[in-house]
Amino acid sequence: MSRSGSDPFNYQEYLDEEEELDALHQAKRRKEAIIYASAIATVAAASIPFGAVASAHQGRVPGSVTVKRQRLAVDDYCQTLSDKHFRRRYRMGKESFWNLLHIVGDNLPSTGENRKNGCVPNGPISHTAHLSMALRIAAGADPLDVATNHGVNDNQPMVSFWLVMDAIHKSPQLDIQFPTLHEEQKKVAKEFESKSSIGISCCVGAIDGILIWIHKPSDSDCDMLGFGQTKFFCGRKKKFGLNMQAVCDAKRRFLWVDIRYPGTTSDFFAFDQSSLKDKLEQPGFLHSGLCLFGDAAYANSSYMCSPFRSATGTQDDFNFFQSQLRITIECAFGMLVHRFGILRKAFPVNVTVSKTNVAVLGLCKLHNFCIQSSNCGDDIVASDFRDVSNIIMEGGIVLPRIDRDDGSDNRWRYEEEDRLDNLLDGGQHMDDHDRTDRRRCRYQEVPRQAIHEYIVLNEFRRPDRRASR
Repeated sequence: MSRSGSDPFNYQEYLDEEEELDALHQAKRRKEAIIYASAIATVAAASIPFGAVASAHQGRVPGSVTVKRQRLAVDDYCQTLSDKHFRRRYRMGKESFWNLLHIVGDNLPSTGENRKNGCVPNGPISHTAHLSMALRIAAGADPLDVATNHGVNDNQPMVSFWLVMDAIHKSPQLDIQFPTLHEEQKKVAKEFESKSSIGISCCVGAIDGILIWIHKPSDSDCDMLGFGQTKFFCGRKKKFGLNMQAVCDAKRRFLWVDIRYPGTTSDFFAFDQSSLKDKLEQPGFLHSGLCLFGDAAYANSSYMCSPFRSATGTQDDFNFFQSQLRITIECAFGMLVHRFGILRKAFPVNVTVSKTNVAVLGLCKLHNFCIQSSNCGDDIVASDFRDVSNIIMEGGIVLPRIDRDDGSDNRWRYEEEDRLDNLLDGGQHMDDHDRTDRRRCRYQEVPRQAIHEYIVLNEFRRPDRRASR
């Protein structure tokens, strides 16, 4: 700010001008973020029908030579695998596999057995084979190894993966829905109450964000979305990615998933611009007294309970008991990534952002299906050693406990050392919003106050940190 030597310096005027400029800058950043989300959501929505996936094949080039291959008889092959080895390769039990095939089978394309113009070279690819290849890709296997094992051409495993993702999204039995009826919401809260050591009964879901790891988007992908590659780079995790917001119940099933924002977006902003947040603000949508439990990235409100910052004394006690329920979503993310090894590494370089959205949402639906099938979700075992080798060779995340194959059939259960530090907390920043945005609800009566008073009144104390070590 330039002033003549004779004009007195007005410090208050200077502060007012700086505040105005800062407000304009913040508004510009929020507008840009909304544009980014709109572009990603629009392109992803256009990909959901997937009609182009099945129709993109234009047939064999005239004069092409058939490469002789022996198709894998997947039905017979599955029978030869023990339950332990089946789970390691397909990330679910045999019964779940066949149940899933029954659900999605009607939405998979024709096998070509009844073609009018001659037979399929090397024989048709069955629905069982499509599902087998798709789950092997989801497990983190090398597509070339999958192709060799199934007796198909090199690109068929990824084609089958997308066909199965398409079938999953066309199957209403697998849809993810946040409970809208009050009775359903109270049932979710009751399940969370059983996980709380002091009987907190107001949690209708745990929320957090996770970075979905991708390769640097291509120039054509960025041109289609309308913004540059740097918007996808999460500086906190040093990875390109997408910010996935999710809410889960006490059984770690996803109730809501949203993948609309690039990796630079904060968890607060991604949720603040979501359709779920708009619903939660509608009077009467949530049963009275219920709310979501999130970490410090989210602002407290009538529908959100987050921990105290720099807490001591009874506030520290509150944070401990709040985290008993909030950590459920971290466990859900842990189960998702430990089950599906494809999420431990960057999505293939030729997979677009919109297709990544569709694939991850499909994997979240499979996650729910597996938990529902096993009734508890404790059916995760160590990955196949070849899949682990492929993941690590591609620069993926090492998960010591589940990668440590001792030859047993022990089921993996989430523990503190399994926390996905490489992918979590990337959205805990304020680069795209300011404190004013977070303080909009500070005069509302928030659940945190009531829970804190309940803890103080009953003299609940967190365990001694030294004793728990």
